[in-house]
Amino acid sequence: MSPQAIKTLCAAFLIMAVLVMGYLSKGEAQEEAEWLTSYCTDAAIWAAEEARGVPLSERTGQPDYKGIAEEQCPGMKPAAPAIQPHYSAPAQLAMPETVPVHQLVQF
Repeated sequence: MSPQAIKTLCAAFLIMAVLVMGYLSKGEAQEEAEWLTSYCTDAAIWAAEEARGVPLSERTGQPDYKGIAEEQCPGMKPAAPAIQPHYSAPAQLAMPETVPVHQLVQF
């Protein structure tokens, strides 16, 4: 094999390696974005239920165990406390009596 052919093969191999690495890093960035979306969603659910006074054993989502939700999750803020049973808000009036007590409706 001539030296020119070896150089061409090496250059082609390096170009392919760079393209593959670029493709892999793009996939990793997408996976990171999906993970952050899931993390922020779970942390927001946990914080909202904590603000409503849901017992620890009945909460869903997960706490902000990495401590990054405040800076990495824009717009995340806990919900207001749960409406007291004696208060007749329009949302409560629109719900039939057969709906479980813990089910909330957002309009």
